[in-house]
Amino acid sequence: MARIIGVGDCMVDKNLTKGLMYPGGQALNIAVNTKLCGAESAFIGAFGNDYIADHMKKVMDEIGLDYSHSRFYHAPNAFARYKVIDNDRVFQRPANGKPNPMQMAIRRMLAYEGFSEADMEYIKSFDVMHTSNGAFIEEYLPDMAKQGIKISYDFSLDHMKDGKMEAVCPYCYFVLMSCSHMTREEMEKQMERAYRMGTKIVVATRGGEGSTCYDGKNFYTQAPHWRENVVDTMGAGDAFISAFLYDFIENGGLETEDREEIIKHALDFAAEYSANSCMVEGAFG
Repeated sequence: MARIIGVGDCMVDKNLTKGLMYPGGQALNIAVNTKLCGAESAFIGAFGNDYIADHMKKVMDEIGLDYSHSRFYHAPNAFARYKVIDNDRVFQRPANGKPNPMQMAIRRMLAYEGFSEADMEYIKSFDVMHTSNGAFIEEYLPDMAKQGIKISYDFSLDHMKDGKMEAVCPYCYFVLMSCSHMTREEMEKQMERAYRMGTKIVVATRGGEGSTCYDGKNFYTQAPHWRENVVDTMGAGDAFISAFLYDFIENGGLETEDREEIIKHALDFAAEYSANSCMVEGAFG
């Protein structure tokens, strides 16, 4: 059975259109969705101690997700605000345009405190550790990779920042990047660059044009699985990543060099799972 741990951000997504909030955060979404796919999953992150954090713990307990190595602080839990406009989620900035300093602090506490020896041994017991640019733990990736941890990292748009790929790609097995602003040729060059730096599997998404995976030999493109009457696209990208990782690992992608059929199946499985996630409100919970 695939074993996947998410390490990094955890927050609630406040749907201002409906007046409801849902647990979220990229690394937590990955842990939850891989668990729902059938993996043995866990999560490490930094939580507050308010009613939001209590709700998130309740949902994780109901799902059966282990979060025992997480940190808890006497502070408000992190959150993001969004509206659903034309069936798509649009994040809302504070009225003054400035980030809340307490929000920024708790989101960086995991990176500030680092990882104990017990944390590292626990993470090493999983097939893959998934994290992202929102976890701010890039400085720990070299040591994690040195200890044999297979890392999955989601850049979002940060692969465009100077020096970011150089700081991440040499230590990762999987990297994921958003390329909806790029032409296909530009995207493929960026994926090849990530592979040359050391990453084994590179996945890029281009919105309605679907996703592409590169394994150093071939590019595999997967069209979206469209649904009518979409409810909420919040968390759809994370659902895709989760399902791809789960299916790739579950079908032996980490153990073989002949991955063509495994990659194709994982992309198709992920497209279907992601499409279904758009039929419910929020990411989960």
